[in-house]
Parts: sequence; C-alpha cells; structure tokens
Amino acid sequence: MLGTIVEFILLLIAHAAAGIYSSTLKFSKKITYIIWGTWIAIQTGLLFFTEFVLTNWALQFFVGFVLSLVGQYVIFFVTTKGRLAQRIFTMLTYSIFFCIAMSLFTMIRGTFSELHWALTALIQAVLLLAIVTYFLRYVCTLCRAASKNITTGWTPLIFVNTVFIITIILSSVFPVRLTSFNDPAVITFVFLSISIMAVYPVIFSSINHMSEAAEKREVEIQNKLLIAQIEAETAQLAADSQSRHDRRHHNSVMLEFANNNDIESIREYLKSLVDSDNEVCGEVRHCDNLTINTVLTVYERRARESGISVKISAKASQDLEVSPQDLVIVIANLFENAIHATQKNKNNKVIDIIIKGNAQRLLIKVENPCKNNLTFDETLYGVGIHSVIATTNKYEGMYDFSAEDGIFSAKISLNLK
Repeated sequence: MLGTIVEFILLLIAHAAAGIYSSTLKFSKKITYIIWGTWIAIQTGLLFFTEFVLTNWALQFFVGFVLSLVGQYVIFFVTTKGRLAQRIFTMLTYSIFFCIAMSLFTMIRGTFSELHWALTALIQAVLLLAIVTYFLRYVCTLCRAASKNITTGWTPLIFVNTVFIITIILSSVFPVRLTSFNDPAVITFVFLSISIMAVYPVIFSSINHMSEAAEKREVEIQNKLLIAQIEAETAQLAADSQSRHDRRHHNSVMLEFANNNDIESIREYLKSLVDSDNEVCGEVRHCDNLTINTVLTVYERRARESGISVKISAKASQDLEVSPQDLVIVIANLFENAIHATQKNKNNKVIDIIIKGNAQRLLIKVENPCKNNLTFDETLYGVGIHSVIATTNKYEGMYDFSAEDGIFSAKISLNLK
C-alpha cells in the first residue's frame, strides 16, 4: 500500500512539473505552485478514499484515474496561456510519455516484485525523472522554438499524437497486458516507445532548421535591397547636390550681369534667389563618415515626412574599420523600425539617435516611443532585428533591446579592433 501511495505521489509531481514548465504561465509561479500543490493534496486524499472506502472497481477507476486525469488537464489549461491548439498538442504529447511511463511502472512492479517497495519506488522515480526531463528540456524547448513558424499546422500534429496514444495503449494493454520485462512483446513495446519519443525532436529540429534557412535567405534579400536602396538614395542626393551647385553658378552669373547693367531690382531679386538656393543646397552633415551621414539623412527625411521629429547626435570618422554594408544594415534597420513604431504613437513623435565611433568601438543608440505595457523578448524579433543581431555578432559586439516607461531602446556596440 505504501509503495502505491509513493508511486501515485511521484506521478502527481510529474504531472505538476509538466503543467508548470511546458507552456507559458498565465499567473505568477508562486500562485501556480499553490494551485498545483492544492491539486496534489486533493488527489492524494482521493487515493486514500478509493483504497479504504470505495469497493466498487468502476468507482475506484473513475475517482482514482478519470478525475485525476481530467483535473490535470483542467488545471493545465487554466494556468497556462498561448495558442489553444499548441497547448492541446503539448498536453497530448505528455500524455503519450505518461502512458509509456505507466506501462514501464507496471513491468517494474512485475519484474522486481520481490524487492522492497522503497527500491522499486526509487527505480520508478529515476525513470520518471528521465522521461519528464527529456519531455521538458528537449521536446518542449524545440516545440516552443518551432511554434513561431507553425501557425495553422497544429491540427495534423494533434491527430498524430492521438494515433500515438492509441498505438501505445494497444501495444501495452491489448491484446495482452504487459506485466513484466520477461513478456515476449516487451522488445517491440520498448522499441516503439523510443521511436515515438525520438520523433518529436526530429520533427521540430527539422522545422527549426528549415525556418532558420528561410529566414537567413530573407535577411540576405532584405539586406541587399536595403543596401541598393541606400546606394540609389546616395546617388540621388549627389545628383541633387550637383544640380543645385550648377544652378547657383548660373544665378551668380546672372547677378553679375544685373550688376553691370545697374538694374537694382533685378540684382536684388537674383541675389535673393542665390541666397535662397544657398540655404536649400546646404547638405545635412551629421558626421564625417559618409555612409552613416547618408543613412541618417535619408531616414531623417522619411521621418520628417511622417511628422516625426528626430534628434541626432553623431560623431564618427570616415576611417572606421567597419564595412559600409554593415553600417547600412545596423543603422537603417534600427532607424526604420523606430519610424514604424513612432508612426503608431499618437502623442510622442520623437526619435532620439546617438552614434559615437572611434578606432576601437562604434556605439549606436536608438530610442523611440512605444506602448507602456510593451513586453519585448526574442520571440518578437523581426527580420530586421535578426539582421542587426547577426551583424553585431560578426563584430563580436553586444546588443540590448528594452522597453521601459513607454520608451523602446536599442543599444548596439561593435568592436572594431
């Protein structure tokens, strides 16, 4: 009896661990621990009730197994959040592992029936710890990583899980229940169980690898388009500058003609045109680095066209040991993301950019308004941010993205030497 109680409590603890650590929690960990702990206490009380009070086998099965299973599922869905289909898939996956563990428990009891119950419980605890650790550390981790790339594909996966559960039950209960490791069908069951448990990492690893390859290609294409766009903008700025330069010379010549003819009104008029042209053609010069200056000029113009004010403080020389392409990738992506975020904000329309560069390090900081309750984690990174991170890692640099008090801050540090 004592061995049965210990085994049951071990299973309850495994259920609670799977429910707490397999999905995103809706409540704090403290509250979640209290909920699952209360459930374990109630289920333990029901165990004593079924063993000492209930005599009907059907009632014992209903109270001891059905209520326990239903209660576990209900608490899991109450205390977690996220896609419903994904959580159903996660719970069914754990159910498969649980069915495998229960079948192995039965065979352990049958094979080592002469051992002391404490040794049997120890073997069961080690086995359960291995299965639950494998489920949480590998299967759930890979599942969460792949979930951002699976939008409508959970239904087929749920169907596969259902088939796996039926297969495990049929192979261990029907037509003959496995009660010992000496049963002829044990090898088939063990091979089937290992194969099923190994399928999940293979599937999710394949999804992650294919998604990473597709994302890498998308980043490369976006970077090429971004660089081409900056080059086109640079050429356009140079052409505009040359045009204004030529026009200024023409106006100066015409002004000289007017001076020679002593026509005061024409001279004043042409002088005003020259002065006006001088103001227009004054190029924005944020820093000495041509690439940084061009990117800041181009995106500052876009921001102002959207009614966004931009504060820029940039100090960087032309001889920075960083390729122009990498400068474009980092600064343009951060500036563009800041513009998109600021456009959504109705009150604060200011972007603050600070760039400091020397022979050893290039520091880039971009701040823009965001939602007050914005939570920022790696699952929200878009293609542009991933591209910035990849470039930062290329220079063995550091990056930090944070949101606090309605301000989103992106900080990049590139090591140049």
